[in-house]
Amino acid sequence: MFKGFTNRTDEFFMAIRFNNNAQFFHENHDWYDEAVRQPLKALAADLGPAVELLDPTLERRPERAVSRINRDIRFSNDKSPYRDYMWIGFHRPRPERSGTLGVYFDISAEGSSYGMGIYDENRPLMNGLRRQLASDARPFLEAARPALAEFALYGRSFKRMKIPPSVPEEARAWYPLRGFWVEKDLSRAQISSHALVEEITRGIELFTPLYRYIAGIEPVDDLGAI
Repeated sequence: MFKGFTNRTDEFFMAIRFNNNAQFFHENHDWYDEAVRQPLKALAADLGPAVELLDPTLERRPERAVSRINRDIRFSNDKSPYRDYMWIGFHRPRPERSGTLGVYFDISAEGSSYGMGIYDENRPLMNGLRRQLASDARPFLEAARPALAEFALYGRSFKRMKIPPSVPEEARAWYPLRGFWVEKDLSRAQISSHALVEEITRGIELFTPLYRYIAGIEPVDDLGAI
């Protein structure tokens, strides 16, 4: 059972930031395991039932859902071997998970947040959303309303994409998005006890209509077909 993150969690993230090398990590592996990885795995396990209700196809096994602290430095100018943050990601098992719809929680020394969405570009799915927004945005806006009451919308947009006049004002921010995520910040008090499970479970209930609406969209490969 998840019991909360402690000050030792923040302290580890700060320590690995300033001592980002294999010797420090291996000497302090017990600290990492006790303060970071085990609480993340416990949180992932406790969230499993809520995630299953949302979408039973999402990968819920904690050992798969919790990120690795090791960075892939093969193609990066930054050769730091370890991250100073971690996350839980519930996605369908696919090679390019960052372009698929999912649920996440992230934590670092700076703070924590959770939400759902598509982090990287998924043009066919977003083209499908654009087609529906231009045709009749009302069902989408109804599905999105509970989530947007508490979660903020983020995403990268096409800068010069023309928005059809049929798209209502409430939906215009969504139309040019390459991908999106709706996210909510968490306080230190919220992540320090089992109440975090209750908070994220409630949040999942709020964004369930939006998630299911997006998941049910028919992808459109050619933007010109809209």
